[in-house]
Amino acid sequence: MKTLESLRTLAAQVGRPRLRLLGFITLAHVVIHWFMQLLPVLGPVLKSGMGLNDVQLGGLASMRMFVQAALDVPSGMLADTWVHRRALIVTSSLVCMALFCWVFGALSGYGWALLAVALLGMGTTLFHPASVASLSNRFPESRATAIGVYGMGATLGNTVTPLAMGFMLQNFAWQRVMESQVLVGVVAAGVVWIYAARVFEGDEVPAKKPRLLREMKGLARNPVVLVVMLVRSFNQIARQVTMTFLPIYLAEHLGYSLGLMGVYLTCMAVSGLVAQPVMGVLSDRLGRKPVLAPSLLILGVVYFLLRWATNEVTLAIVVIAIGFLFYTVANVTTAAALDVAGKESQASSFGLVSFGTHILVVPAPTLAGYLSERFDIMTAFFFPGACLLAGACIVLPLRFRRD
Repeated sequence: MKTLESLRTLAAQVGRPRLRLLGFITLAHVVIHWFMQLLPVLGPVLKSGMGLNDVQLGGLASMRMFVQAALDVPSGMLADTWVHRRALIVTSSLVCMALFCWVFGALSGYGWALLAVALLGMGTTLFHPASVASLSNRFPESRATAIGVYGMGATLGNTVTPLAMGFMLQNFAWQRVMESQVLVGVVAAGVVWIYAARVFEGDEVPAKKPRLLREMKGLARNPVVLVVMLVRSFNQIARQVTMTFLPIYLAEHLGYSLGLMGVYLTCMAVSGLVAQPVMGVLSDRLGRKPVLAPSLLILGVVYFLLRWATNEVTLAIVVIAIGFLFYTVANVTTAAALDVAGKESQASSFGLVSFGTHILVVPAPTLAGYLSERFDIMTAFFFPGACLLAGACIVLPLRFRRD
C-alpha cells in the first residue's frame, strides 16, 4: 500500500509535462524491447534452421554486446550534445530495429545473422542513453522510481513478445515472421518521429563537449561508478546468458513446445513488471544498497537452484524469481550511477556506465555456449550465478550517495 501511495504522490507532484514524457518514453520502451526479445525467442528455431551449435548461438549475443559496447559512449555524448535532436536519435533506433528484422528474414547465412544482430545492438544503444537521460534530468528527486516505471515498458515488451512469437513460430516460417516485423518497426518509427519532439522539448540546454569529457573522466575514477559498472556487468551477463540459453534448455533439454517456452519467458517478464516500480520506490526511500545487495545475493543463489527445478512448477518459481530480481538490479544500478553524474551529462554518463558494463559482457554468451558444449547446459547457468554472488560481496562495503 505504501508503494502505491508513493506512486500516486509522485504522479500528483510531477505534473502533466513530466508525466507525458514518462508515458511516451515508457511506451517507446515497450516497442524497443519487443524487437530486443525477438532474438532469444528465435534461439531454438535458429539452431535447428541454420544448423548452429551453442557456441555460434552465443556468438550472436556476443556480437550484439560488442556493437553496444562500441557505441555506448558515442551515443551518450551525441544525446547530450544534440539534446534537441533526441527525437531523431530515438526514431533512428527504431529504423535500425526494422533493418534488423529485414536482414534476418530476407538473407540467409551466419554472416548475415551477425550483421542483423549488429543492427539490433545499434538500435538498442541509440535508444537508451537519450531516453534514460531525459527521465533522469526531469525526475532528480525520484530517479529510481521513474526508471522503474520506464523499465516496466521493457518488461511489458518482454512479456508480450514470447507469447506472440511462440504462436507465430508454430504456424509460420521464422523468416516470414521476421519480415512481418519490418512493418512494425517502420510504423513505430513514424509515430515516434511525429510525437517525440513535443515531449523532449523541455530537456536541458546541451552541455559543451570539453565539459562532458571532464565529467566523464571524473566518473571513470569514481569508485562508486566503477563498482556499479562491474555489478551491472555481472547482472547483464546473467541476463544475456539466460535469454540466450533458457529457451534452448526449455525446448531442447526439457522438450517443451515453442508455445510453452513462450509462457515461461512471459512469466519471467511479468515478475519484472511487478518488481520494477516497487523496488524503485524502495530504493528511493531506503537507499541503493539495502535493495541492491540482497537482490544480488538471492539472484545468485537462484541460478544454482535451476539444477533442482525438475518439474514445471518448481521451474516456474525459479524463472519468476530470476525475472523479479535481475530487472531490479538493472534499474537500481542505473539510478546509483546517475546519482553521481551531473545533470548536463546524464546521457554521456549512462553511455560510459553501459560501455563499462557491455565490454565485460561481450565474451560471456560465447563462453556460456562453450561451457554448455564442453560440459552440460547447467554450467552455462552456474557461471552467471557465481558472478552475481561476487557482485553481492563487492557491493556490501560500498557507500552509495542515496544511502
